[in-house]
Amino acid sequence: MDQARKSDREQAGDVDSTFLLTPQQIHFFETFGYLKLPGLMAADIDEIVGGFEDLFGEENQPVWETKEALHGDEKRVIIPGFIEQSPRLAPLQHDPRVLGVVHSLLGRDYQWASSDGNLFYCESYWHPDTYAAPLNHYHIKMSFYLDELSGDNGAIRIIPGSHFHNSTFSRTLLHDLNNPEDVEKAYGIAGNEVPSVTLDSTPGDVIVWNFRTIHGSYNGGERRRLFSLNF
Repeated sequence: MDQARKSDREQAGDVDSTFLLTPQQIHFFETFGYLKLPGLMAADIDEIVGGFEDLFGEENQPVWETKEALHGDEKRVIIPGFIEQSPRLAPLQHDPRVLGVVHSLLGRDYQWASSDGNLFYCESYWHPDTYAAPLNHYHIKMSFYLDELSGDNGAIRIIPGSHFHNSTFSRTLLHDLNNPEDVEKAYGIAGNEVPSVTLDSTPGDVIVWNFRTIHGSYNGGERRRLFSLNF
């Protein structure tokens, strides 16, 4: 283990058992590929939102602006290495609530895999987050949505069980959902009608999901705020 990883372990210390997931929550995550934790960060949401806006409001902050087919060629703005650049957000990496989740799902030998901050002015078509996530590693994402979201304004939609990427079910979905135009050819429905679970969220909620889980968002409003911690 390199020195940076040792430093992570030392800073993390022992995990407060109060914040460990229950066996039922772990089983739910492992079976369906996601887990919603309502209000986990509600007590600190003003500080969290403030840290987010500090970074995106910084005049000299480098950002990536993309217009990809995955997002209907509409705008998405990204800041990689997000919380690492924020004195107000950096402590989240070692927050006992975060570590309780991470240790429950990955054990003590987890590795930190950076963070990203996002402003969405777009929808997101169905996809897993497999970019830079090799299949021989187990990846989880903890997502902090900072707006009131429902299916009417861009809340994340999950296809439960799609994280089993070698299954016939998942392989079929990856093939049929790869191109939005192919969805109607395959199933006779629009992309936003694909059977899924819509995770309504309130600022302070945390949504945890496997990188392999197929997800999307539809009816997205302007400037939807999200940042994620990756392990």
